[in-house]
Amino acid sequence: MTRSYGPVLAGGFWLTAALVAAAIIATVEYRRGTTELTRLESQAETRLAEKLAQHDAHLTALAAVVRMEPADPSESVQGLAAAVTAFYPRIIGITTIRGDGKRPVTYQYGQTPGPAFGPSDELPVLKTPGSTAFRSDPAGARYAIYKLVAPGVMIRMDIDADGLVADDTFPTGYSYRLWLADALLIEQPANGPALVTATRSTAVTSASQPMRIEVARGFRVAELLPARVILPVLLLLGVATWLGLVFVRSVQARRREELRATLLEQEARLAHAGRVNALGEMASGIAHELAQPVAALLSQSQAARRALTMERPDILERALDANVREARRAGDILDRMRAYIAGETPRLEPVPLDRALSDALRLAEADLARRGIEVSEDIAGECAVRIDVIAFQQVIHNILLNAADALTGRSSPRISIRAICEGHRATITVADNGPGIPSDVLPRVFEPFFTTKRNGMGLGLPLCARLIEKMDGSLEAGNAGGAVFTIRLPCEGLR
Repeated sequence: MTRSYGPVLAGGFWLTAALVAAAIIATVEYRRGTTELTRLESQAETRLAEKLAQHDAHLTALAAVVRMEPADPSESVQGLAAAVTAFYPRIIGITTIRGDGKRPVTYQYGQTPGPAFGPSDELPVLKTPGSTAFRSDPAGARYAIYKLVAPGVMIRMDIDADGLVADDTFPTGYSYRLWLADALLIEQPANGPALVTATRSTAVTSASQPMRIEVARGFRVAELLPARVILPVLLLLGVATWLGLVFVRSVQARRREELRATLLEQEARLAHAGRVNALGEMASGIAHELAQPVAALLSQSQAARRALTMERPDILERALDANVREARRAGDILDRMRAYIAGETPRLEPVPLDRALSDALRLAEADLARRGIEVSEDIAGECAVRIDVIAFQQVIHNILLNAADALTGRSSPRISIRAICEGHRATITVADNGPGIPSDVLPRVFEPFFTTKRNGMGLGLPLCARLIEKMDGSLEAGNAGGAVFTIRLPCEGLR
């Protein structure tokens, strides 16, 4: 059984194309996502830089007010600090620090005044008025900016780092981290695992607050291969693959039909060549067959001539009737021969089995008699077989001549023909007492172009088998003391 690999190859092509398409879609979606990541990271850096600049501006304004106040508390400083902390919630404290000793005096505006960092050695050392420093709080997401207002006077601004990046800055799937110098202030992780992650990092330009923001986006499978894109693509690939498979199958089917038509044409030519080749072998039999009606015509014509001289119309009439019968018989023989040579569609007709065999044997009996071969017939039962008479005669003639060739040089050569009608099946056997068919040759006797004869074409028996098949029968070969050929044909009772 031939296995078709078309669906397997089509499935492989579809899978390969689907993988390539998925890779292209994932690449496009990844680039689109990284472009959006770069845009959001740049936007966040711009906003962060604006907020850091605001911190510097507030410190400068507060420093100018503090410089004009000799001591704390100051209503002016309190008013400005209250406005700044109210409008900018991320600025959670503004404190003045006065004194150079180990216990400086601190005052926190807007909240309960008190020490901010405890011992003075925790304060940064600033020497030039207007200079700044920063300190991050290791306990939380906050830091402080110090500015030297005048010798012995500093102002400190406490900032909540969580307020530097708004909650709606990055959508779901993004994460970010914010550093102040080397200290990590904020780390906001992404929601859920990701297949692949892209990262962008930028330093924010600020002399007083050297920050760096790092933004990352995780891509899940559903983001790289969105259903709205991948499903139509896979569907289109499936349709294209199916159409391709249909096209390939149609091309293959057309080629098979063309090859089959070519083979049938060659087979028809070979069959015709076989018929023409067999014509020469059948010529003597046909001549013998025609000789009988011709001789009868001559004899009856002579009798008619004598009857005419004797004025015997009754004898003349019988002679002329006989001439008509014999002329029709000769015409039938010629018509069948002409149809056989032309390769016309076989005409099946019911023929008594004994007459079919006798007529077929008559074509070869002259050649068999010349070779000294004894032929015996045994027909059991009466029935009619539906046959193409000319084709049936050709089959029997071919089998008899093959048997005659096999009996060349043997003593007492003999061919026996047996026929029996059983039910709706007639069985005809043609056996000889020759050497039989070799066991290695027997399976191939009906194979076209296979022959064991020096000058044979290997077409006789294959053609016989085909002719019998066209009569809804079968032809088999075997051995039983010699070669035996068995023909089975449908039969019916005589009417």
